[in-house]
Amino acid sequence: MNRITGVLFATLLATLPLILSGGGTAEAKKMMAPKTASVSTAVTPAILDAVGAELERAMARMRIPGAPAPYFIGYKLTEVDVHDVVASLGSLIDESDRDLVSLEAHVHVGSYDKDNSNFVASRRENLDGNVIVPLALEASPRRARRSAWIATDAAYKEAIGQWQAKGEAIASGASGGNSNVASYTKTPPIVMESQVKVPLLDDNDSLGRKAMAVSKAFRDFSFIRDSRVAYTSFLENRWYLNSEGTSATDTRRVEGVLIVATAQASDGQEISLYFSRYAYSAAELPSIAELQAEAKSIAARLKLMIDAPVIENYTGPVLFEGEGAVGIVRHTLATHLTATPPPVGISSTDALLAGKLAGRKGMKVVSALLDITDDPTTMRVATSKGMRHVIGSYRFDDEGVAPKRIDIIKKGKLAELPMSRTPSAEQGQSNGHARLSMPGGVFRGTVTNLQLSSKKKSSNKQLRKALLKEAKSQGLPYAIVIKQFDDVAITANTEISRLALYQILQSMNSQAPPQATLAYRVYANGKEELVRGVQLDPVDMRSWRNVIGVGRDSTLKNFLASTDDAFGARLIGRGTGRVPSAGIESSISTPDLLFQELDIRATKFGLRPKALIPPP
Repeated sequence: MNRITGVLFATLLATLPLILSGGGTAEAKKMMAPKTASVSTAVTPAILDAVGAELERAMARMRIPGAPAPYFIGYKLTEVDVHDVVASLGSLIDESDRDLVSLEAHVHVGSYDKDNSNFVASRRENLDGNVIVPLALEASPRRARRSAWIATDAAYKEAIGQWQAKGEAIASGASGGNSNVASYTKTPPIVMESQVKVPLLDDNDSLGRKAMAVSKAFRDFSFIRDSRVAYTSFLENRWYLNSEGTSATDTRRVEGVLIVATAQASDGQEISLYFSRYAYSAAELPSIAELQAEAKSIAARLKLMIDAPVIENYTGPVLFEGEGAVGIVRHTLATHLTATPPPVGISSTDALLAGKLAGRKGMKVVSALLDITDDPTTMRVATSKGMRHVIGSYRFDDEGVAPKRIDIIKKGKLAELPMSRTPSAEQGQSNGHARLSMPGGVFRGTVTNLQLSSKKKSSNKQLRKALLKEAKSQGLPYAIVIKQFDDVAITANTEISRLALYQILQSMNSQAPPQATLAYRVYANGKEELVRGVQLDPVDMRSWRNVIGVGRDSTLKNFLASTDDAFGARLIGRGTGRVPSAGIESSISTPDLLFQELDIRATKFGLRPKALIPPP
């Protein structure tokens, strides 16, 4: 089989086509000018040789009498380097420099037609043929091979147990999955052994100076109870090889900054606002001066929210603008865009990972105004502010498959969904979109560079006019505009006691999108009124058929799609408040969206007694 040469291939996404061709524009060459990261010392050519040799030995010799042999083994070696800082009111409150290396072994037994995967064993949910072990930062080939041996042995034994439990469950009539469809698809091997360097990460001293400078902006606002500014600079090197002959390496590099501030409304409700940006490099993040201005803008809006009214229950048209449009796409549409079938034996909660569009190819699933694509191969997208980098690009997915651009929806009709190597009756082949791990030892096809567009576009003024016209036709005195949703991965910290918070969260609808943090009533004369406590009811796919207006300009948001449970994240909190660096690198580009009718309920989430004396 092919193996990765030990030379690190770090994917410089912004210049990939130029690198492959050997040429490039002056702009592209300039982008490569900054100092670049050195070749990894954690995963060397000798280590990759050793791991590859162990893979071949395991395929040839690993057997349990009377049990099926492995027909597929995959290894993923991951090296993560993360620099984090957090500052508040001009002082550094947290910093971290983390370096981690791991080896993951993934084993399938049986055959492509029928294997152990895509099954969740009752009371043994972790039985999935997938085992991760740590590696030393500068491991020897001997030690790396021993780690691969240990991981593969454990993964094979798990796969056998999963195979047996799956057979028993199917024989007893367990639901889920597709027992009459192949278990796993074979894909052509890919070999990517070239080296492309990425810019060096920012060190903690540099990040700390910036965070402290920006966080000073909150010093003059005594009504703010808590504020922080955090930076992160991280990269993830991946090496992937499997028994089919794939041998590839990739690097994902991201810079991030967030600003968060919390206050308390006049009735005692906690209110938070945030600003977050992820980019390919530090040069693409806002400057210190721009971030200081953003911090002051957050403070000004928070001050207005202190006395802003809580919205009444509402049913009517809603316009999502800017990041509000990104949020409604992220939380109510993107989650359903997958063709990967649910595992056999999956719980009712995890069954939601299967999405709601499977089996609807060719049918109208959203408004005919909308076209939707996902393109992990693109490095930039057009926005109202020019071309911007997206961070959801990659060279191969988590199953070693090269990604393809796919047209998901054309004029409202479903064309093709993101797919992994676990086939369905409708889609039999992977299109290189396996990025989200699922119970049962498989990956779910998911979107990472999602783009919404329309042939019929309206200016913001036209959308506002259509919004008010629709509200009038429904007999409403005002309409609602939402400009931002909460992000639990950023704002989960709270002063509410753990017990009280648990009780509150238990009563909330887990299927509803996050609470809107920035929302307005808009009246017939165009006047805007800031409101709080805005909670949308669950927005099902049927609601997406009632999009009646699409904006002209698009908003791009890079983010990390957290795999953590929102309930648990809210309950545990965010600690010192570092920039989230765990999740799937993703982006959404979307114009403003006008929905004909949605339901909104008033919420007093975060209500607690006010302080007894004024702030110092």
